[in-house]
Amino acid sequence: MKFRFLDILLFALLFIFINSFPVDLFNISYLYQLIIKIGLRFLLVLYYIYILWSNRINIFKFANYRRGLLFLPFIVICFSNLIACGISGSKLGVGSSSTIIILITIYHLFGVMCEEFLFRLFIQNSLVNSSSLKRIFGSAAIFALFHLLNMVNVSSVDALVNVLIQVVYAFGLGLVLAFIYEYTYSIPLCIGFHFIFNFFNLVFVENIYSVYMTDQAKYLTAIVVGVAAAIYGVILYFFILNRNEKYFSE
Repeated sequence: MKFRFLDILLFALLFIFINSFPVDLFNISYLYQLIIKIGLRFLLVLYYIYILWSNRINIFKFANYRRGLLFLPFIVICFSNLIACGISGSKLGVGSSSTIIILITIYHLFGVMCEEFLFRLFIQNSLVNSSSLKRIFGSAAIFALFHLLNMVNVSSVDALVNVLIQVVYAFGLGLVLAFIYEYTYSIPLCIGFHFIFNFFNLVFVENIYSVYMTDQAKYLTAIVVGVAAAIYGVILYFFILNRNEKYFSE
């Protein structure tokens, strides 16, 4: 399954437009801004699903869920912020209202679906002439670079640093997601893993509870968890998965 460059460019431009739409410029409350953002992402999800349907692509047909068990240890990175909270002795504060939490959760779910369709299904699949390692790193790099779009809202040096750190985070997460997709051929598994990561590292610590943790604890935890995940990934690749370059032939 391979898409033409112009098709992928169109998919990417729509993704950029939806995620960069200046809803905050409207003179409306945060609640209504969220609703508009959810609606835009929902429309993009519908469009991507239409592309799959029109091209007769069944995302469940070749999925190998048994291989997904090999990637279970990676789940630890989904809880890195919670681990950092425990290390720093952070206390849980008052979170957002239940309505806001539900809307933010839906917002992240649609966002994850859009990202997995674009970066794994459309882009990674289209790198069919490359080795599996190049597909994994290529997909992760593109995924990380797209997070530079957040620089649109940068208004200070600290905000710029946070965006650059987010790009590094995104590259690490992108490697795991690309790795999972390359050897399970399962978009649902990627969506599930990605959503769990976003929910516990973003929605939970920022909205369900207001958690204040030190930057030292946060970054130290991220480094330790990242190194552990990288070591496991290298072992998994060279001793198990590299023996079969790609189990599925287009």
